[in-house]
Amino acid sequence: MNRVRNSGIAHPQPYFSDLEGLKRKAELDRYLDRKMEEWKRTVPFASHLKDKQINMPYYRRTLIEHVWRIRLSRVSQSKAIYKIAEISPRAAADYAHYQADEMLHDKLYFRDCEAAGITLDEIYGTEPYLSTRLFQGFFYYALEHEHPMAPVVSNYLVEYTQAKLQPEFVHSLQETLGRDMVKGQEAHLSVDTNEDHSMEMWKILTQLILSEDDFRMVFKYIDDIQEILAMFFREVYEDTVVNARKTAVG
Repeated sequence: MNRVRNSGIAHPQPYFSDLEGLKRKAELDRYLDRKMEEWKRTVPFASHLKDKQINMPYYRRTLIEHVWRIRLSRVSQSKAIYKIAEISPRAAADYAHYQADEMLHDKLYFRDCEAAGITLDEIYGTEPYLSTRLFQGFFYYALEHEHPMAPVVSNYLVEYTQAKLQPEFVHSLQETLGRDMVKGQEAHLSVDTNEDHSMEMWKILTQLILSEDDFRMVFKYIDDIQEILAMFFREVYEDTVVNARKTAVG
């Protein structure tokens, strides 16, 4: 009798062949395209960073929250690596390589925080929104009770949508605020697009998708993650735009 379990000693065969995997990725990407259209229709200020006049309290608060989200993710993503290792050693190694780079990207956003007049003390003195805390809590729940693909799906969603949307946002911010104000976001975008991080996430996902049910699970995680991310944008809009208007009127 061998009592060892969940050791990741096996190297499971991906459910999809390389060719079938590309077809399934295309299906997933079409779904994400529809979700982006839904985002534009339902999330307030969804395209605000392309406006000619930027609401600076809104912009500053999003920068602060980006820093917090990356810093808080370091722990949950580290846990994801060890949970993934129990299923697929190769997927864990690939995800660890990705996270080794991403974990330090808070420095890029902090560079833009400094350009916007945000100090480190101000960041430390700002409690993350409930949505940011729930975002991390969702990962811990999924890792313990569902499937470690959840944070990988989240990164796939973010990398795919950023590659589609972020170039226009960054260019617009450069035109509106000045290039020196968004050097960190420009550098972050350059890394993500030049290294094709969305394909990198897909290759990791294919090593975790071992059945048709696993593939369907990806779509459900996309729905969950987009809902939590939308919650953040509604929170920051309410906090920095709606409440400011109420104060001005009152």
